[in-house]
Amino acid sequence: MGRKKGFDEKKIAKIVSVLAANPDGLWLRQIAKQAGYSPTTVAHYLKTVLAPLIDDVSLGPDSKPLLRVVKLKPFVIERLQSGSNLQQIMKILRLMSKIE
Repeated sequence: MGRKKGFDEKKIAKIVSVLAANPDGLWLRQIAKQAGYSPTTVAHYLKTVLAPLIDDVSLGPDSKPLLRVVKLKPFVIERLQSGSNLQQIMKILRLMSKIE
C-alpha cells in the first residue's frame, strides 16, 4: 500500500509544537533535532504547508541560506494560546490572504 499522499499531520503538529515552545525562533537544524525529523523534511514542511504560519529570517543567498531562523508568527502563537487548533488557524490565514 505504501505511504499516504500529502502531508503528515503528526509531523506538522510536532514541528509547530517545537516552534511554539521556542517563540524567539530556532535554527532549522535545531527544529529538526527537537522534532526528531531530518532537516530536509522540516525544510520541506516549512517551505510548503507551514509557510503561512512562520516568519523566516534567512542569512545568505536565497538558493542556500547559511543560517535559517524560523519562528511562528505572533498571530499564530496568540491563537494557539487561546485554544485554536491548526486547522482553524490555517482557515483564518487563507481567508485573510483572499481579502488582501
